[in-house]
Amino acid sequence: MIHILIASYGHICAYPRFHFKPMHEHTATDDLAPDEIRLILGLRLLIARAANQGSLAWWDDESFTQHAGFLLERIFPTAPPLAARSLALTAASARHQAACPEKALHLYRLDADNRDRLALRFAPLLPIPVPKEPITTVNDLRQHLVALTREPMGYTVVRRNAHGLQIEIPPGPPGSSPLAHRAQTLAWAYLEGGPGEPALPYCLE
Repeated sequence: MIHILIASYGHICAYPRFHFKPMHEHTATDDLAPDEIRLILGLRLLIARAANQGSLAWWDDESFTQHAGFLLERIFPTAPPLAARSLALTAASARHQAACPEKALHLYRLDADNRDRLALRFAPLLPIPVPKEPITTVNDLRQHLVALTREPMGYTVVRRNAHGLQIEIPPGPPGSSPLAHRAQTLAWAYLEGGPGEPALPYCLE
């Protein structure tokens, strides 16, 4: 386990302590197939990339910025891309936990019983592609979402409030994974936001 104090090296993200987990070969669970695991991780990393400073700036995170890359190459010289991905996911999860209602489900917490956390805990992050260039417009994000999900996902906006954007997610296609369907729909709802104006989508079971 590795702990880092970001304040000692410069500002990377707003969450100063991070725990790395050992990498293991992933085996699929009854809930998520390997391609669905890659899809969910891809969506999470895409939104985290879009939220970075220098992109749409939706929360206080610089994990994918050039400045952070310079620091991470010195702090973690063997795997700076892995460190950047891990830090970005930690920042995104913490931001949603702070902003969304306690029992809400969001892209970084897809199931009340943490089935997604169990399924993804050993999934490797390095093979998941992350856009190299900043995502500075909602249209840029839309194009990346199309590349991952192939088509827009429908949902109904229930309300907007200080906690974010509550949506209602329709049932997925027969035979599809509920977790993967939920992840795709939540990811598309981020398009309700704009530069510097996040709309953190969530739903209630």
